[in-house]
Amino acid sequence: MDEDRSQIDPTGEYPAEGRRRVEENALRVLDCLPHALVRRTRDVIELDRGDERGIVVLVTAEAFEFRLPTTEWTMGAYGPAESSRLWRRVETDDLDDKGLAQLVKKALRARAAQFKGCRYCGKEFPPEHRHGRVCHGCAERHEGGVH
Repeated sequence: MDEDRSQIDPTGEYPAEGRRRVEENALRVLDCLPHALVRRTRDVIELDRGDERGIVVLVTAEAFEFRLPTTEWTMGAYGPAESSRLWRRVETDDLDDKGLAQLVKKALRARAAQFKGCRYCGKEFPPEHRHGRVCHGCAERHEGGVH
């Protein structure tokens, strides 16, 4: 197995004589996000920047799907579950390497722009951990919110 292929199929679970198109596309994204966590199935490779300020890119043979991290509240105020939401989907043929790198940077900036400082504690939080300009913790302490 070649070194590049081992980055996107470290266990050798998806052998092939050459690289599949999805693998070529994933390697292009990995050049832009070199420390991303790689998960895969045969036809989809997920590259996850690995933190709430990062991005998730789902790669197929035909498209790049850029996703921003979020939290789903599965039981109302209880039951937070890590998730992601669609930011943009682009056909792979519509994007050269320079355009791909620019889109990765735009997605990271879009996620960073979602973080706002809490009016009480001043720490930055994404929208899924705030009520307007107040983080969940301060909402409980200062405004009687219950989580």
